[in-house]
Amino acid sequence: MNKDRQPDWQDTNMANFGSDIEKNIKAAAADGEPQWDGAGIKVGIQIWRIEQFKVKPWPKNKNGQFHKGDSYIILNTYVKDPKVNKDKLAWDIHFWIGSESTQDEYGTAAYKTVELDDKLGGEPVQHRETEGGETDLFKSYFRGGIKLLEGGVDTGFKKASDRVVVHDPTMYQVKGASSSNLVLRQVKMSRSAMNSGDVFILDTSDIIFQWNGGGSNAHEKNQGKTVCQAIRTTRGGKPQVQTLDEGSDGIASNDGMWKYLPADYRVMFGMLKLWDYKIQSADYGGKDEDVQPFPWTLYKVKENGAYSTVTRGTRKKPSVSKLKSDGVYIFDSGFEVFLWVGNKAPSSLKGSAYPRASQYIRAYKRPPVLPILHVKEGKESTAFQAFLGPKLERWCCGAFEPW
Repeated sequence: MNKDRQPDWQDTNMANFGSDIEKNIKAAAADGEPQWDGAGIKVGIQIWRIEQFKVKPWPKNKNGQFHKGDSYIILNTYVKDPKVNKDKLAWDIHFWIGSESTQDEYGTAAYKTVELDDKLGGEPVQHRETEGGETDLFKSYFRGGIKLLEGGVDTGFKKASDRVVVHDPTMYQVKGASSSNLVLRQVKMSRSAMNSGDVFILDTSDIIFQWNGGGSNAHEKNQGKTVCQAIRTTRGGKPQVQTLDEGSDGIASNDGMWKYLPADYRVMFGMLKLWDYKIQSADYGGKDEDVQPFPWTLYKVKENGAYSTVTRGTRKKPSVSKLKSDGVYIFDSGFEVFLWVGNKAPSSLKGSAYPRASQYIRAYKRPPVLPILHVKEGKESTAFQAFLGPKLERWCCGAFEPW
């Protein structure tokens, strides 16, 4: 039996998070997690599967085997520098999400990963792995490769079924004169929404099409490529990416990309012919220089998950001092969502961070293909640091409060 398929966790309806699912996850964690006793105390791989909101040990003889319908937690314990200190242990924690794993399993895995991280003193590096898009580090643990198994355990929130959720095709426009004012926005599924001056991305279940208008610039094309790869990664590395250039895109065939954007047919001289299949001119899309860049915005995540009216930020780099160690923050740069987790944030808040970021994307109608990048205090990536400005002492509070 196959459970409800969740091919893209950023495109998942997280409306139940904060209600039944979250309550069940927190209830399961109320008495502590006995599985963490003895975890990470010696070099090696330890694996657990999520079963009805519970953490269950995965048999060692099944290491490298994962059910598509389940979520798992994998802990790698190793000595970072044996020449300096052979007794100093280090850890990587991965939570692996099967393509048919459900919201409660994914949410529990994320929550429990934070618990294990806390158990090990906040020292581990966390990794989010998706079926088919596993990192090289994760793959290196299994010399015989990763074997995918069908099905999975029944979920604690919803029983397994044979229904498969199909990814609805969506189209996005990439527009701007330079890297400083590029924007990504969803547009309607129609040729009339396209123009020769910009780049358009058509995201389907099996193929991600990047269409480059004849008048599109290098910045738009490069950003389009980045977006396509991000979509592919969040979908487990499964969809192919095809790049089409206007003029050699086979538009008159009404096939490939164009079967999702059908043109009209008309009878002419007794024959059925394709009609009105062309794209709008570059002028129709407006000037790239006039594009208003996405305002960089920071939000503070509250434990109650409540939303308040948000005032958009500006392109001015926010202050580092806005990030408090006892909080969890979402920073939206326009093309990715950074999830910054403070070292002193409560476990309940850290555990719900990933689902909250998914919830944010839906609530504020952001493109569902935006990647969510986890950032831990003290281990910020270069990409995240590039958006931070000098320290300022002004501070304001509230649910999802902006800078």
